[in-house]
Formats: sequence, structure tokens, C-alpha cells
Amino acid sequence: MISRLMQNGMEREAVDMFREMILAGFTMDQFTFGSVLTTCGSLLALGEGKQIHAYVIRTDHKDNVFMGSALVEMYSKCKSIKSGETIFERMTQKNVVSWTAMLVGYGQNGFSEEAVKIFFEMQRNGFEPDDFTLGSVISSCANLAS
Repeated sequence: MISRLMQNGMEREAVDMFREMILAGFTMDQFTFGSVLTTCGSLLALGEGKQIHAYVIRTDHKDNVFMGSALVEMYSKCKSIKSGETIFERMTQKNVVSWTAMLVGYGQNGFSEEAVKIFFEMQRNGFEPDDFTLGSVISSCANLAS
């Protein structure tokens, strides 16, 4: 339901729905958290994102790679790149999505050099970039050249 609201441009309603679900006692899963964190990033709602992050920790979802990636993305979109870095560094498991989330976060926040560095670090750690990762690092390279 939250994803559907978000897909229809009703981000604020999606966050409100999440709150109502918590109050009603619904159990949240990684997909619900991921959707609402993406919504917070779209709204640049850092305060609400931090509250949801605290709820993620309390419900013991923090070590999930999907959750870590969603948190990195949310903090990066909300211009809190240091928080995104901290989440990324503490992740016990990473995948291409988490590496790409950090790379894109750097690029979106004007840290193109760090984006390129993490691209190479990703490869050194045995992860193959996908098309989205490659497009993102090329964009960061272009920003370095300008």
C-alpha cells in the first residue's frame, strides 16, 4: 500500500499510512521499511527518516542488506552524507545495490571523487557493477572533468 501511494505521487500520504500501521500494531517487514525510507528521501524528510531508522533498530532489522541500502539512500538524498557513510561502513553484508547507493549518494552530494573511489573499492571487493552503477560513476567522472 505504501509503495502504491508513493508511485502515485502521494508521498506524504505514504508516510502517514506507515504511522497509522504502526499505531494499529502491524508488523513491518524490510519491504515496508524500504518503501517508507525511499519516500522520506523523496520528501527530504530527514527527521522522519531518523525516526524510522530508530524503529528499524528497535525491531531488529538493522543488519539486513536491503535495509542498510535503503538507509544509505535516504540519508544521502536528505543531504546527510556522513550518516549514509556511517550506515554503509557498519553494514556487515553488502551487495551491488548497497555499493551503488553509496556511490550515488556521493555523486548527488557533490563528492564525485569519493564516488569514483568507492567504485574501485567495490570492484576490489569482488562486486561487478551493473548498468546503473556504471552510469552513475560515469556521471561522477563527468562532474570531475567540469
